[in-house]
Amino acid sequence: MRPPVRPTLKRPLLTVGVTSYHSASTITRCLQSVVDQSLDASRTEVVVVDDGSTDQTLSLVRGFRRSVPWARFTVLSQRNTGNASTGRNRILDSARGKYVFFLDADDYLGPQALEAMIRSARRHSSEVVIGRYVGVERSAPNVLGAEHFPARQEYHTGWLNSLHVQKLFRADFLRGLGYRFNPQLNYANDHPMMLQAFLHAQRVSLVNSVDCYFLTLAEQPTGQGHVSRAELSPAEQLRFLHDCFGVIALARGQGGRSAELAGRVRADYWNRLLKLHLPVLVLRKSDDAAAAELGAAAANLAEIYGAQTSRARLTGPAKKMLQALGTDSGAQLRQVAAQVRQQASRDAVQL
Repeated sequence: MRPPVRPTLKRPLLTVGVTSYHSASTITRCLQSVVDQSLDASRTEVVVVDDGSTDQTLSLVRGFRRSVPWARFTVLSQRNTGNASTGRNRILDSARGKYVFFLDADDYLGPQALEAMIRSARRHSSEVVIGRYVGVERSAPNVLGAEHFPARQEYHTGWLNSLHVQKLFRADFLRGLGYRFNPQLNYANDHPMMLQAFLHAQRVSLVNSVDCYFLTLAEQPTGQGHVSRAELSPAEQLRFLHDCFGVIALARGQGGRSAELAGRVRADYWNRLLKLHLPVLVLRKSDDAAAAELGAAAANLAEIYGAQTSRARLTGPAKKMLQALGTDSGAQLRQVAAQVRQQASRDAVQL
């Protein structure tokens, strides 16, 4: 029998927050990747928030409590909400670490990830650290065109290719942003938070020397409150854009550097949406009618949130996709989406 682990009185350096739902098939791999970190576990706090799983997820999670002398290992369970937002808010509220890292239960970490990112945060006084992503049977959202910079005080366009929230943050910076993960967003609920972070961070650094985060192509959970992305209506699927452009508008209203930066971010974000995000959403639709419905909803939001006013900074493929959103033909829209997506993939390979 292992002796009981007594939590240290020292403040944890890092809080690793894990959100899970029906993750019995992946949670062991996920938490084992935290156990296997080169970072001293006695300075690491683990907080797992489970979104009402009815499988073996919770029993597997609790088995890790005594596996390592953690600073603290906390398991929280809640009624099903349908997304990770409430869990991430609870993690941020309860985190005792100076830094916080969000980890999804179906993904896992490289063994040197947390140590390398904390070293970068300390060296560069960074509020946000982006670690290198590795796609497991899927693409990975690595920063485009910024592979060689160690830290920057100025905004970099390539950051917007990496809007997943699985990054290292200074906890007090994230709490002070004035934005919370929105529980009403069942899709892309990390985009608004990342835009807020990139708009207000003074230093963002990049760890490109080790593989940090392994993104898997896991099946979407099913059950009450958890539906696949393809089943969402256009209004629900695109709801995150209201928060995204609201965040940008608030920054523009602050004047000075924030306003200037927000104008650049709006144009760059439209470029990303039109070249990468919207084509993928269109191509996931099961038929031409569903694709046309999504295109009409996206065209309406493009008009509301200034895609046309950003047109001078849009790339050729982005302009092509923007124009196609206005068509009544789902087949034509899907054809353009495929062409734009292929061009974006070729451009990424050339960088």
